[in-house]
Amino acid sequence: MLSVILMNVDLNESESNKFEELYYKYRKRLFSCAFSILKNNEDSEDVLQNAFIKIAQNIKCIAELESKETAAFLTVIVKNCAYDFLRKYSDYTEPLTEETENISVNDNSIEELVDKLEYEKIVSVIKNIPSPYNEVLYIHFVKDYSLKKTAVILGRKTATVKMQLVRGKKILVEKLREALYD
Repeated sequence: MLSVILMNVDLNESESNKFEELYYKYRKRLFSCAFSILKNNEDSEDVLQNAFIKIAQNIKCIAELESKETAAFLTVIVKNCAYDFLRKYSDYTEPLTEETENISVNDNSIEELVDKLEYEKIVSVIKNIPSPYNEVLYIHFVKDYSLKKTAVILGRKTATVKMQLVRGKKILVEKLREALYD
C-alpha cells in the first residue's frame, strides 16, 4: 500500500522519509480506528489508503512524528475519511455527539447561550445545521482545532472555512436561541 500512496503524491526525499516513518508508526492504530467505524476489513483498508494519501498531501503540517498532536491529527483524518466513506456508500450521518467532554467557544453570544443549555443539546443543534457548516463548527468548536487545521482536515481553503465558520456561527446562534425558548 505504501508504494501506491507514494505514487499518488509528489514528495521530496525528506518528506518521503518522514511519511514512511509515520506510515509504519501509525498504520495499525489508524486501521483500528477505521475498523471501529466501518466494521469491515476491506473498507477499512480503502479508507486507510485514502487517509494516508491526505496525510501525505499535508505532510508539511506535521512537525513531530511522536507527539500527541500528530496522533490526534492523523486520527481525525482517518475518522473523517471513514465517515465520508459511510456517507458516500450508505444513508449514514455522522454522530456528532460522540465526544462530549470539552467545547471551545470564541463568540460572546454563543458563550451566553452555552451557560443556559446542556452541552449535548448544543452538539445536537450543530448536527442539525446544514452541511458544510455543521462540519466546520464541529471540527472547530467540538474537536477544538484551529481554523487552519480545520481547513486542512476538510481539504478546503482557510478563507472558505473562515467564511463557513462565520455563517455557521450565525445559524448556530439563531438555533440556540430558538432552543432556549422551546
